Formats: sequence, C-alpha cells, structure tokens
Amino acid sequence: MKRRRLGWRLGGTGVAVLGGASVLVASVAVACSSGSAPASQRPEVPLQAGKQTAVVNDVLGVSEIGVDANNVLYLGGMGGISTMAPGAAAPTPLKIDSQPVVSTLAVAPDGALSFGTLGGGVETISPGSTGSEPLPFGEMRQRSEIAVAEDGTVYLGDNEHDKLLTLAPGASAPNELPVAGVNGMGHMVVDADDNVYLSMMGEIMRIAKDATTAEPVAGATEDAGGLAVDAGGNLYVTDIKAGTVSRMPADGGDWVQLPFTGLQSPTEIAVDGDGNVYVLHRLGNEIVRLTAE
Repeated sequence: MKRRRLGWRLGGTGVAVLGGASVLVASVAVACSSGSAPASQRPEVPLQAGKQTAVVNDVLGVSEIGVDANNVLYLGGMGGISTMAPGAAAPTPLKIDSQPVVSTLAVAPDGALSFGTLGGGVETISPGSTGSEPLPFGEMRQRSEIAVAEDGTVYLGDNEHDKLLTLAPGASAPNELPVAGVNGMGHMVVDADDNVYLSMMGEIMRIAKDATTAEPVAGATEDAGGLAVDAGGNLYVTDIKAGTVSRMPADGGDWVQLPFTGLQSPTEIAVDGDGNVYVLHRLGNEIVRLTAE
C-alpha cells in the first residue's frame, strides 16, 4: 500500500492535508486485545439502514462535530461552538463568554468539551461553564485531531515530536504513551475499551490498550475524512474522495458501506447513543443523519 501523509493538523493554521486513493474492502488483520470486553458484554448496535435526512443546512465554516451521552450534537469551527439538542430545528451558539475559533473538537460523555485553537493551544469547557480553561499540553505547531475516552481522558498527537499524549481528568501534565513509530497522526478516536484508532501516514492504525505498537487496519481507505466509534465498538470512517461511509465490526471483519447517498467530500462523523450516524459534508456546509433503523 502506497503511503501518503493525510489528515494531520497544523496547530498554527488548522489546515488539514489530504491524499487520494480508492476504497478497499477486506478483512481486518487486527483482533480485539486481551483486555477488551467480550462482544457479548457490549451494547449491540445494528447496522444502520434507516432514513437519511439533512439536520443542519448552510453551516459554512463548521469543521468539527461531536455528540455527548445525551445525544446532543456539537458543532465547532471558524464561528465558534454551537449545540443542537435532539429534535431541535437549528444549532444554538454555546453560551460562553467568548467564542473560540476551533480547529479540532471532541466531546466527553458528560458534555465536557476539549478543543484546539488556531494558536496551537488546547482548552476545555466544563458542562454549564461560561468560559474555557487551558489544558496543560502547551502550544503545538503540529498536532493530530483531539479525542476523548469515556472516562474523560484526552488524547492528542504531537506530530512535531512524534508523541501520542494522554491527559487524565484533573492531571497537571500529560503522559506520553510508549507507542513506537507514531508520526503524521491525524483523525483519532478512542473506543470504550481504550483502544485507539487513528489515521497515520495514509493508513488507519489501531493501538490496542496497553500496546506499544500501532497495527494497520486492513481494507481501510487512504482517504479518511473522519473516524468514529459507537457504543458497541464498531469503527466508522468517511472516505472524502469516494463520498462514502463504511463500518467495521468491533472485533474485526469486512467493511460494510452504509447507505448514505449524495455525500460530497464527507469529513467529520459522529455516532450517537441510539446508533444514528451524523456526517459533515459539502465542505462543511451540511450535516446529514442516517437513522439506525
């Protein structure tokens, strides 16, 4: 597989660089780690086959989306941060003292936001707060997208120094995960078992909990626009070139393309607790939802 750098963010500009290639469908070469919960103990998330609808139109400037445990959708980008509760007709700007320009955003289950700013810093907004607080990552000139685990631990890749960092809730400094060979990190998500999936050098990689190496996920696109995981541990990826969304079973297996239609350059993706899938496309100008059934 030819490798190309894609999807990584420059902390000073927020620009993402993307390559191009076709989708492959094949079995996954990696298996669930020994510390993962058995599949029988995970919530079952049936393959989505419901109705596709546009939930947000004309939101030019949005570059990030996320969802919390209450199925509240979060939007971030040049215009700051907005939220959209289930059933709402339109997003509502988050009630905070000043709206930041957001280059990457992740939402913890309790609604705590962690986000990167265009200046290279990382900040957080606690639920109900009217202001943000800095997170002690320091300023990064080159960084990955941000991710948050179920326990609130924040994950961030330092691409200038080839380090994958974690920050536990309340910690005064991040820790470096002892994972060899991480560089060019881009999109990133963490599942309920603390396995990390990330785009890196034109591939989607999996770092199992407590592993010291990253393993490639077979059959994954080289043109990942975004990654997500659901409550059952299934992995989702948008293909920015093919205009598709595919899902891989939690314990590995064949990728299955979801029945989205008309997607144009799909980037960010999020899956709520009911299994509904949200995709940002049309260069950040529309968010569509595919219902679980």
